[in-house]
Amino acid sequence: MKEPLFENSILPWEQNHTPDIMDEIAVENTRLSIVIPIFNSGKFLEKTIRSLMLSDLRNVQIIVRDGASTDNTQDILLHYKDIIDIVISEKDEGQSDAINKGFDLADGEIFFWLNGDDIVLPDALSIVRNFYLANNRPQLMVGNAYMTEINFDPIHHFVYSCDRLEHSYLLDYAKNHLIQPSVFFSAKAWETCGPLDIDDHYAMDADLFISMTKAFKALHIDRDLAYSVYHKDCKTRHKRAESIAQLALVQAKHGGLYEARKTLAILVTLYNEVANRIVESPISYENIIAHRLSLNELSQLHYQAILECNHEVD
Repeated sequence: MKEPLFENSILPWEQNHTPDIMDEIAVENTRLSIVIPIFNSGKFLEKTIRSLMLSDLRNVQIIVRDGASTDNTQDILLHYKDIIDIVISEKDEGQSDAINKGFDLADGEIFFWLNGDDIVLPDALSIVRNFYLANNRPQLMVGNAYMTEINFDPIHHFVYSCDRLEHSYLLDYAKNHLIQPSVFFSAKAWETCGPLDIDDHYAMDADLFISMTKAFKALHIDRDLAYSVYHKDCKTRHKRAESIAQLALVQAKHGGLYEARKTLAILVTLYNEVANRIVESPISYENIIAHRLSLNELSQLHYQAILECNHEVD
């Protein structure tokens, strides 16, 4: 294992782990392309990269799309240049744009993206590639995953099944969502259902995965594959209101009008709770407009209430 640039980037399970070596035939027949979209991700990026190194990386293409970071991101990328195939650092239109441009350069038959603050678990990439070969090259594969705090303390363990990966089930995405770093798909699935909407900065993964489950059967890998790290700077935590509103639009786009109304009801319920705790008067659909509170202001109130009340929102 390569020496870290920063000592605090060593993962807890590194010392006693030796990656499983895949069969040569499996390696040759499972080209995997990974896109890492980042911007000023230096606080966590080295851990993300090191997590990849705990799998067999032969015939794995790693593409980094950096939105012209101004922190220590470039130092980290330089330190790991021997395992990264392509690094492009330039301004982009956000995460969706970076992912799209990354996959434009991908030459694998299995696609995957990994955000610069998430983790794949030891041998996860090998597990996926072996599963892909053993199951007649499925178009969409989903493994189990954890949502964790930044120190990897678990918040929730997501265990899926084939039934929970059906299109009709995932339409209620606010309740039945996937954990993005445990989702792998084929180049064909991307060509059919991609690219991501670059104007969607919050629910683009839901949009893609709901579309893919309509076009293809998703297979379940009954193994833990990833940690999705849920910290204070996460868009879906810091911009909770925008995330919920965008998800409702995505659900409606895919014909889930009933599910979209349920998602919007969550938004109103959350803000009524916030109002009761902070502004002492309920906020309804009508007086959200009357109060002229922006989504960002409402989101800040919601996040403040979560912190003050130690209330976790799943």
